[in-house]
Amino acid sequence: MKHISVEAFKEIVDVEKSNDTVDFINVCTPEEYAAEHIEGVRSVPLDEIAQHAQEFAGKKTIFVHCRSGRRGEIAIKTLEDLGVTAELVNVEGGLLAWNDAGFATHNH
Repeated sequence: MKHISVEAFKEIVDVEKSNDTVDFINVCTPEEYAAEHIEGVRSVPLDEIAQHAQEFAGKKTIFVHCRSGRRGEIAIKTLEDLGVTAELVNVEGGLLAWNDAGFATHNH
């Protein structure tokens, strides 16, 4: 499983957010996502990930994050089990590390 730092993730989101072959997903609950999320990252809750599997067809890379990193790793394993062929990358430390680095988040 590939991991990247929040610093590297921030640069990639900024550069690749309009790239159709790259996906950025937050696997927190919808309530957690509404309370705080990273701009350019969409909500795909961990417990609903199987229903979204077809959305990942044609993607080259999928970056996954959660609040701390643990659910991101579970999500990547689940995506692998579902047969997703994209490169799957976990953002180390998730939102907690993102906030510790001083990066901005959004809420609804």
